[in-house]
Amino acid sequence: MKISQPLFSFFLSVLLLSSPLFSFPLSIEESKNYRDIGKYFEYVIVPEKDSSLDRILREDTLWRPNPKATISFPRTKDPLWIKITLIHYGNLPHTFFLHFSSPVIDVFELHTQVKGNWITQVSGEQVLQSNKPIYSHIPAFPITLSPDETRTIYVKIFSANPIFNFVSIYNSRSFIAYSKKQDIFFAAYFGAGFMMFLFSIFLAHTLRYKKFFYYFFYLATILLINSFSTGFMQYIEIGNNHTWKNYLFPITIYLTSVFGLLFTIEFLETEKNFPKTTKLTEGFILLFITLIFSLFFLELKNFIQLGLTLVIIPILLALTISTMAFFKSKRKLEVILFLFAFGSILIGGALNTLTVQGWIRPVHLSSYSLPLGSAIEVFFLSMALVLKVSDYRKATEEKQELDLQLKIAQKLQNGLLPQKRSHANGHALGFRYSPASDIGGDFVQIIVKENEIGLFLCDVSGHGIPAAMIASMTKVSLQIWDDSLDKPCYAAERIRLSLLSSLAGHFLSAFFVYINQKEKIIKIANAGHHPMIYLDRNGNIEHITSPGRAMNEYVESRLIEKTLPLPNSGTLILYTDGVIEARNTTHGELFGEDRFHSLLQTLAKQNPQSICDQVITEVEKFQKSKRSDDDVTILAISLEKEI
Repeated sequence: MKISQPLFSFFLSVLLLSSPLFSFPLSIEESKNYRDIGKYFEYVIVPEKDSSLDRILREDTLWRPNPKATISFPRTKDPLWIKITLIHYGNLPHTFFLHFSSPVIDVFELHTQVKGNWITQVSGEQVLQSNKPIYSHIPAFPITLSPDETRTIYVKIFSANPIFNFVSIYNSRSFIAYSKKQDIFFAAYFGAGFMMFLFSIFLAHTLRYKKFFYYFFYLATILLINSFSTGFMQYIEIGNNHTWKNYLFPITIYLTSVFGLLFTIEFLETEKNFPKTTKLTEGFILLFITLIFSLFFLELKNFIQLGLTLVIIPILLALTISTMAFFKSKRKLEVILFLFAFGSILIGGALNTLTVQGWIRPVHLSSYSLPLGSAIEVFFLSMALVLKVSDYRKATEEKQELDLQLKIAQKLQNGLLPQKRSHANGHALGFRYSPASDIGGDFVQIIVKENEIGLFLCDVSGHGIPAAMIASMTKVSLQIWDDSLDKPCYAAERIRLSLLSSLAGHFLSAFFVYINQKEKIIKIANAGHHPMIYLDRNGNIEHITSPGRAMNEYVESRLIEKTLPLPNSGTLILYTDGVIEARNTTHGELFGEDRFHSLLQTLAKQNPQSICDQVITEVEKFQKSKRSDDDVTILAISLEKEI
C-alpha cells in the first residue's frame, strides 16, 4: 500500500509531537511584540555534582516538558536546568530578549552556542550589575538570531528561594517600551511608598502613639518585601557577597507578620473589645518572633517556604478582627477602610499565587498583583490613619481645653489653701495637703483676729473640678463666719443654706473650731466630719466632737454647738478621711485609725508642722504611692503660746 507524501508528513508530525524525546523549535518573529513561552520549555533537575553543562548535553539526559505555563519549582534542592530551541523566521538579523520576570532567584546562568562556541551569560540577585548582560532590575538576556537560524538555549537556575518565573520573549522595540513602563510604574510605586514612609515617621514622631510606630515598621517591611518582588533589591550591592539577601527576604516576611498584627490590635483596639482574640493574636506574634530564630535550626529553603506558607495567617486574622470590629465599633468608616486594606493585600497575594501556578495569564495586573495589592493596602490604611489623626486632633483640642480648665481650677484650688504661715497669734501651726488628682475637694481656712482664731476644714464628696468648685463657693460663704467668729454653729447653718442650690448631689463634711485665747475656751461645730483630736504632750489622745450631719441639699444638718475649756498645752489636729482610708496597693489594707493614733502618740512632743509632715510621709510609704484614692489633708495647732 502506497502512502501519499502529505499524509506521511502528517503522521510523522503527530508521532514526533506526542513523543517526549523530541522537541521542535519555537518560532519567533520580529513582528510579534512578545510571547509567553514558559510552557514550551523542557526541564531536568540533577544533583549538584552532575550539574555541569557537559553532563547536561549528554544524550542520556532525560528532559521532561514543563508542566505549567510558568517555571515553578518551589522546593527543589538541586540546580534546575531548562532548555528551549528557538528559530527566527525573518529577513534580517534581530536581537530578542529572553525575560524572566521573577527576581527572587540567586543566579540565572544562560548557555548557548554561537558559531560553534559556547557563550555563558549570568544574571539574578547574586550577580553584580556590572557582570549582567543588561543593566536591569529584572533578569533578561539578549539573543541575536539570523534569518532562519535555529538555536538551543540552556538556562541553569540555582536558588535558595522557591523558583517561580514568568518567561517571555520580546523583540527589541517592545522590550524597551516594556522596560520604560516598568521604570515609570515602579518609580511611582516606590515614590509613593517613600512618601507614605515619611508620613508614617511624621505621625509616629508627632503623635507618639504605639499604633503609628507599628504602622511605620509595618510599612517599612512591606516596602522591603516589594523591593524583592519587583527586583529592585538587585540594585543594592554590598561587597561581592549577596547571600545576606536570601536571609533578609524571609526574615522580612516574618517581621511584616509581627508588625502587621501589632498594628491590627492597636488600631482596632482589640484588647478592649475582644480580649480573647487579642490573646490569640499575641500568641501568633510570639510564634512569628520565635520562627525568626528557627533560621539557626532549619535549612534555608524550609525556612523560606515556611514563611511563605504562614504569611496567610496574619492576613486572615486581621480580616477576621476587622470584620468583628465592623459589627461592634461605632466608628464604621475606619474599620471599613482597614477591612478593604487587608482585603486588597489578600486579593493581590491570591492573584500572584494563581499567576505563579500558571492559572492566570501573566499580564501586568497579575504579574505585579502583590505590589499593587500592597499599594492599595497602604492607601486604605493611610486613609484610616488620617481619620485617626483627625480624631486625635479633636481629642487633643478637647484635652487642651480641659487642661486650660484644670489650670483655672488649680488656681482656684491654690486660693483655697491657707497662706503660708507658721503661727497664729503666737500658736505654732502645721498644714499638709495631698490631692488625689490635680484638683482636690478638701479645703482649709484659718481666720486670725485679736485673741481669736478660727480653724475650718471641709471635705467635699468626690474630687476633681466639681469638688473644687463647691469648695471654692464654700470659701466665699465663709465670710459669714468671719463676721461672727464666736458663733460657729450659726455660721455653719447659714453656709449650708447658701450652698443648697450648688451642691448638685454632692455633700460636704466640715469642722468649725473657734479658739478664744483671752477667755480660754474652745467652741466647735461638727457637720458630719471626723472628730478633732486633742494630743497632749504625754501621747494621750482625746476625741472632741459634737452632733451634726454633713451638709447636703436634702436633710438639715441639725448642728449642736459645744463649748470646752482651752487646755494649756498639747496639739489640736483636724484631718480628712483620706488619712485613715489610704490603701496599701499590694494587700489592699487601710491605713486605719489605730495606725494613725499610734503614729500620733510617737509625735506627741513634735511641733505641728513636723506632725503633719510625718503623717503624710507615713501614709505615702504605707500605700506605696504619692497619690491616694482620696484627698489627704491634715491641720494642726499647738496650744502653747510662744513668746
